[in-house]
Amino acid sequence: MPWLAAGACACITIVVLYPGQYPFDSAYQLWQARSGRFGNGSPVAMIALWALLLEATADPAALFCLNVALFWSGLALCVIVIAEHALARVALLVALGMTPLVLAEMAHVLTDAHLAAVLMLATGFAACGLAARRRAPLLACIALLVYAGCIRHNALIAIVPYGALVAPALIPVRARGATIAVSGALLIALLSGATGFVLDRTMVVQRYTVWPTIALWDLAAISVDRNTLLLPSFTHGAGLTVDELRETGAFDATANTFLFRKSHSGMRDGLQEPYTEAQLREVRVAWLDAVRRFPGAYAHHRLRTFWLLMGPHRGDVQGLVYFQARTPYRDNPPLPAPAAPGAQAAFYRLAGALSSGWMFSALPCLALGAVAWIAAWRRRNRLNARVALAVSSAALLYAMAFLPLAPAADLRYLTWPIVAGPLALAFALSRRASVAP
Repeated sequence: MPWLAAGACACITIVVLYPGQYPFDSAYQLWQARSGRFGNGSPVAMIALWALLLEATADPAALFCLNVALFWSGLALCVIVIAEHALARVALLVALGMTPLVLAEMAHVLTDAHLAAVLMLATGFAACGLAARRRAPLLACIALLVYAGCIRHNALIAIVPYGALVAPALIPVRARGATIAVSGALLIALLSGATGFVLDRTMVVQRYTVWPTIALWDLAAISVDRNTLLLPSFTHGAGLTVDELRETGAFDATANTFLFRKSHSGMRDGLQEPYTEAQLREVRVAWLDAVRRFPGAYAHHRLRTFWLLMGPHRGDVQGLVYFQARTPYRDNPPLPAPAAPGAQAAFYRLAGALSSGWMFSALPCLALGAVAWIAAWRRRNRLNARVALAVSSAALLYAMAFLPLAPAADLRYLTWPIVAGPLALAFALSRRASVAP
């Protein structure tokens, strides 16, 4: 029954949301997959997979369909381990996977949704391997984790707790201990990092230095807070003032892209016209110096953006809840038409009605993840509690990485914590968990 229900839910998801949502990042990545001109703005692993899917199917939505299949397959494996009775498994499957928020975020054909889908399947294999004491699912989990760490620049932090979970299960009982768990966590990170490095060096043909876009946004925020322009002179046009940053909306707490689009004087993002090595050093020094001199202003900016990212999306200043766009880019062909346009329109009307409330925010999911971690730690001698510890730790660590690094307050960045928080709590409260050896 869980597999039948998962198949039905996957079909419903594809029919209603097909072909997925394609904002600019998706359109650019699709163009890279079609042309083979991979850039390093985001890691190339997902784009390379997308290129293979395009060769096999010629359908840009193949990646969306794959994400749906991975997500529901992983969730089916999880509920089979969590619950004992068939009806309970089906109810849990639907409750965890069919919420409007989860569906709206998983509809994005972006690295965020792809990472969540891969980690969901990895979690399912880990749970099944531990419960059945079988090595094959655990090895499949490791392979998925190595790939998952290559999907986003900050994904490595999300796979580390899984290494600590899986490694001891692959080692003889007499050799287990904290050292094995820590070694497993480090090894999985090193394997994934090395794989990502090799993919980058062998496949990337267009290189960009992306970090200045975040550094300049932080500098603009501190400048506005302290009423002192701290941006290096070569990064902007003549005449730029703090008042212009405020009045034009060039500085916006919800996204760094406005900084490079709205000012009258103009701002260089370092992508279209790359900075020299000397200029990059100057930006880095100015950034670090501003954080050192004005730690309160920096903390205020970063905490405000993080709250906009995870809190309810209401008021005059708010991040983007979800994308509803199919953006054209260069010679990309038109995307496939929706399979059920009426049902899709009805879904997004519902999402729009709910988008300003707590049901469409990440904070409740993060709170559930924290509760799951506490509950699981108290029962850490049980296998399902250990899975809960890995899932909740991965979700919380991944979310916290956006505190200093988020370039915007788009909710889609927290797709994995949104999915993982309730799942971790289900594992933590499972009464079916056997005692670990």
